[in-house]
Amino acid sequence: MILSMANYTAINYLLYLLSKRDYSEQDLRRKLVQKEYNQEEIEQAIERAQANNWQSDERYCASFIRYRSQQGIGPRRLKQELKLKGIKDWLISQELDNAETDWFILAEQIFEKKRPLVWDIKAKQKMWRFMLSRGFYNDHFSHLMDIDYNDAEYE
Repeated sequence: MILSMANYTAINYLLYLLSKRDYSEQDLRRKLVQKEYNQEEIEQAIERAQANNWQSDERYCASFIRYRSQQGIGPRRLKQELKLKGIKDWLISQELDNAETDWFILAEQIFEKKRPLVWDIKAKQKMWRFMLSRGFYNDHFSHLMDIDYNDAEYE
């Protein structure tokens, strides 16, 4: 039996959402507005959720960074995605610094997985664009571009 969401209060709906997964404060606000709760009810629900530690942008940010970095996403793209979710710059920087991810090793793993067999100028350009689109900074992978992968040792 599916319960109707129409008779839920804002706090009940918020708890329902948070029981499924973590959300940023901005995401919760957007979802509550979509359900047409009034502004006062939204504020009370979010304040209560944060006071009881049911919702925390710090926790959300840390778990988002952990999850997306396991998917091979670099720090530059993580910053951009978290900003879109309403996370403050100082919090993003703090959580990226606290992340137990070695961005150089992650970049190397992604690079090796995607690197083409024929290593020419076109392949280098394609890899450069790919690594930037994944959100890595130049210094995370530029040293890998200088290796001659056509040499017998890398085949």
